[in-house]
Parts: sequence; C-alpha cells; structure tokens
Amino acid sequence: MTIIITILVGFVGILIYLLIKYPDRSIGTNPRRDLNGPKGLPLFGNLFDVLKHDNNGFVIFLYETLMKYGPNATYTLPGFGRFITVNNPECLEHVMKANFEGYVKGEKLYKILYDLLGDGIFNTSGDNWKMQRKLFSQLFNVRNFREIICVVFEEQTKIFLKIMEKKVNSGEIFDLQELFYRFTLDSFGKIIFGLDFKCLTNTDSPVKFAQSFDFVQGALGKRLQNSFWNITELFTEEGRKLREDCKYLTEFAYQIIENRRKNPETLREATDVLNLFMEAKYDNGENMTDKQLIDVVLNFIIAGRDSTAQTLSWMMYNIMVNPSIEEKLVKEANSLLSDEEPISRYENIKQFQYTHATLYETLRLHPTVPNNFRVCLKDDVLPNGIPIYAGEMVNWSSWAAGRDERTWGKDAKIFNPERFLNSEDGLKPSPYKFTSFNCGPRICLGQNFATTEAIMLATAVLRQYKFEMVPGQKLPPDFGVSLTLPMKNPLLVKVYHR
Repeated sequence: MTIIITILVGFVGILIYLLIKYPDRSIGTNPRRDLNGPKGLPLFGNLFDVLKHDNNGFVIFLYETLMKYGPNATYTLPGFGRFITVNNPECLEHVMKANFEGYVKGEKLYKILYDLLGDGIFNTSGDNWKMQRKLFSQLFNVRNFREIICVVFEEQTKIFLKIMEKKVNSGEIFDLQELFYRFTLDSFGKIIFGLDFKCLTNTDSPVKFAQSFDFVQGALGKRLQNSFWNITELFTEEGRKLREDCKYLTEFAYQIIENRRKNPETLREATDVLNLFMEAKYDNGENMTDKQLIDVVLNFIIAGRDSTAQTLSWMMYNIMVNPSIEEKLVKEANSLLSDEEPISRYENIKQFQYTHATLYETLRLHPTVPNNFRVCLKDDVLPNGIPIYAGEMVNWSSWAAGRDERTWGKDAKIFNPERFLNSEDGLKPSPYKFTSFNCGPRICLGQNFATTEAIMLATAVLRQYKFEMVPGQKLPPDFGVSLTLPMKNPLLVKVYHR
C-alpha cells in the first residue's frame, strides 16, 4: 500500500511539474513569447483546436490561424512539436529557395507518408530527391509530350465525350468527380504502365486499384491529425485495412514491373513512363531497383491522377455556379476548336488564355496540396527578422493563403479568373504567391502535364455540353480528409447538349 501511494504521489508530482512547465503548449516544446498564435492547452497544445472541426480540421485550423494572427503565427501539436507559419511570399521564398538546404521534409512527415510514398520524390530530401528529380525532368520533354502523353490524353478525351453523349441521351444524374477520377486513372494507367484500367469503358464497375488508393490517402491524411497513429492503427479496423491496401498497391505495381523484366521484348517496345524509368540510369550508372520503381510509380499517380481529377471537379463546380464565366469559356473554345478539330492539340494549348486563367483561379482557391511542412535543420532568421530554431517546423497553407486579402486583395475569396489576365504579374504570378504548384527547387515538374490534360478535356467538353448541378447539394462542397483536396461528397450533375 505504501508503495502504491508513493507511486501515485510521484505521478501526481510529475504531472504538476509538466503542467507548470507546459501551461499552454504541447509537451516537449519551448515557449515562443515573441510570436502570436492560438493559445493551447497544457501538454496537448492546439490538438483539440484541430480536432473540433468535423471535416478536414487541419486545413480549417490553419486558415483561422492565418486570418486571426497574421502570416507568421505559431502553434504546437503533441508528437510534432512547434510550428511557425510562413504564409507570406517573402518568408516562403526564403524557406523554399534562399535557404532551401536548411529546411527538409523531416522524419515525422516521412514516416506518416512512407506506407504509400516510400522513398519517392514527394517524401524524400537530399541526394535521393535530386536524383529522382533529374530523371523526372528528362521525362517531361517535348518529344514525350507529343508521342506518349498527348496521344493518350486525346484518346481518353474522345472516350469521355462518347460517355457524355450517352449521359445526355439517358438523362441520368451522375457523379462528375467520380468520372474525372476514372478519366485520369485510365490516362495514367496507359501513360505509366501501358495498361488500360477500363475505368471509362466500365463506368458502373468499381476499380479496386482506385478504391485502395483513395482509402490509403484518406487514412494517411488522418495521421496528420493523430499524433499517436502508429499505436492506434494497430488496434483499429482502419489500420488493418490500411496495411492490406498498401500491400495490394505495392504488389500491383511490382507485378507489372516483374512481368516486364521477364519479357525483354516488351521492355524494348513499351512506350510508357515505366519503360523510361526502367531504362534510365543514375549518375553512378546504376538502374533503379524494383522498390525504387514502385515508389516512383505511386508518387507519380498521386501527382497526376488525383491532382487533375480534383482540379477539374472544383473547376466545373465554379463554372456551374458562375454562368458569366462559363459563357466566356465556351466562347473561347468555339473560337479555337471546330467540328473537324474538336480536341485541342499540344501546339495550341497556350492559346486558351481564359481557360488557363480559370484553371489557375481554381487552383488558387482549391490547391491540390492544401498544406506543406518543413523542419528547420539549424537556427535561421526569416527576412522579417523572426528567428526559427533548429527542430522547429515551418508550414504554409496554400488553401489559406489563396484566401488572404493581404496577398490577393479584397476579393480574395471570390472566384474571378480575370485576376490572372489583368495582373501585372502576368497570367501566372510568382510561385511564392501562387503556391499551388509548389515553389523553389521543388516546384512541380508536372505542372505543364496537368495543365495540358485539364485544358484538353475541359475545352472539348464545354464546347459541346452544358452541366447543371442537381439541387439540394451543399454549396460550396466540403472537402474530404486526404493528402490532397478531393470533394467529400459526389458532385451530382446532369448534362445537356449546347
């Protein structure tokens, strides 16, 4: 009994000590009285501020923090430590360019994303990242765009148009976001694997690969709000399914790689991304291992399949609720396309200026990757004099920054493509202001890829068909918990001839 009492007294003493030491921040963090930010709870910091939102609480929390406390604010989360926001162009340029080597992804984020992204380009830093980026940059050349990528985009757009014709004739209500996902997965299956997932040819059948990929993304997105994910996932059904689906995705990619290695003739003849990477060599002359190829493939899919489908979904939503914008888009499509040439080609994509502006405005308000994080390696000072200490995390929210009136003006929350056409910055402003394609040395290599795919499909479809949202849906749509920014619920529409 005496021993039990002694243990209890000791425990209470330690708890009191910790409560005094960390009165308004998460355990293990140092105070930052020099910065503003939402006051946290003892030991837990701002964890419950994130969890109080029903939907993707982290995105909303960062937006509220930016609006109330300014571009540079601080907060703490157990398991992650102290965060300092850099939601203004000057500070972000310093972190992502001027002192690029001083800020890295960090071990915590690496572990959160490893089950899906492995050691792929989006989850690594240093030499491994540099080597992969060099290989990726070789992929996106004009020849590959014309001979591989745009050929597939045109084929898939023709199939999409045929589906629209069937939808018009049947008068059915359908989920437009789901159809965009099918379009991009079919496109990526052919571009990456030389494989037809048959998503568009069997629109009523579920696609196991897509279901697993979406579930894994959602589960990993939740890890950002759960400091104890590595423990809780051991005992939950979601954790079991996450491990099962990650295994399936890995084995799926591995099987394709193995089959191609067993058939050298197929390897020589294949004209897809996997073939390009299997033949590519690092600076030391070595080829990629199967594990590295799997990581490349899964990173590539999350970059292309998800980003373009989600952007098209948000873009179509904004077009449907803004008839004047739709009218201008249709006018531009009619002026550049015809019955003889109903789909734009790579050579004339740049002529669709208003469509480009509408796409960028969509990405400004609905960026594919809403949040980003880096860890400071050694003590640093931001351009505005704010110190960042080694081990602290900096983060920025493209979703929040796109709505910041200090950066975008009084109409920051209004969907207005003209801001890109009339801007002194040109059609697309500085990437440290418009961060939807990331910035600095990590700026998205595939932005031309995504832009081309989205504009080819959008212009061809809008020229011939008009979409109407089914009444009764929540506006604006909620976004789901994920690593990216999908709509939480189906985007239900009907489609008509123009």
